[in-house]
Amino acid sequence: MTSEEIEKKLPRKFVEKIKKIFPAQLIPDILKTFAIKRPTTFRINTLKISRRKALEEFRRLGIKVKEVLWYPDAFILTSPDLQTLSFTHLYQEGKIYVQNLSSMLPPLLLNPQSEDKVLDLTAAPGSKTTQISALMHNRGEVIAIEKDKARFEKLLANMRLQGVENVKVYNRDGIGIWREYFEYFDKVLVDAPCTSEGRFNILRPKTYRYWNQLKVKRMAKKQKGLIVTGFKCLKPGGSLVYSTCTFSPEENEFVINYLLKKFPQSCRIEEVKLGIKNIMPGLIRWNEVRLPQEIKNCIRVIPTELMEGFF
Repeated sequence: MTSEEIEKKLPRKFVEKIKKIFPAQLIPDILKTFAIKRPTTFRINTLKISRRKALEEFRRLGIKVKEVLWYPDAFILTSPDLQTLSFTHLYQEGKIYVQNLSSMLPPLLLNPQSEDKVLDLTAAPGSKTTQISALMHNRGEVIAIEKDKARFEKLLANMRLQGVENVKVYNRDGIGIWREYFEYFDKVLVDAPCTSEGRFNILRPKTYRYWNQLKVKRMAKKQKGLIVTGFKCLKPGGSLVYSTCTFSPEENEFVINYLLKKFPQSCRIEEVKLGIKNIMPGLIRWNEVRLPQEIKNCIRVIPTELMEGFF
């Protein structure tokens, strides 16, 4: 399917936005990512199995993988398929966790240490919570918040399956938690609920059927509340990672700018290095609005055949 054919199936306003965000020469390839089935990617759960032992099991079970250069615990499945993989003891015992590569980036950037106190403000289904726990070797203290009851239960199930022991989970709205945990955490992750534009796919029309600009604005309002809450929970000198799986600047750079304006003396955006090529800096101009140069330190993950679009 050509990029022109794909473009016609997606919401017109969404395509217009994509064309304004990314350089013109990238647009055809980006549009094609909305019509592909990405390879299965997963990470080893080092709380239950070592990388060496996992590689031995892959060979024994005939599981063929490609390594991910920027994350030794991550792999791309080449054969068999995901369904076959899901019948293995590695999958069923929580020794591996299927997760898009883009989704693995925020915990790596957060870089939690074993002695840290960490807040995961919108935690379900637990992809990043369990990754954080593994990076901390089940030590330290992690507080995970999830408002939705069904998603909260999914989070609990994932934690049990993966042997997570250093996480306390609360089924509540994260907004306002700063009153109990003011300046308490060394690290905070705000992987915010969003319009999920990075997951749009014409093979699954329901992924974009209800998308509109009003929904983007509603999400942005919620995200601003969450990032302010997360920042208030952060110790002076601590680190906060804000991430979404969406493209709209209203949900990304504008949310960061809101935080900068609210806490001009105590908040700054640090420059970070990622070992991947498909990235670009944050936008400092959108329509007629100019944003601070500092927002260039934000990172946009350009969607590819392997990675979803991410911020």
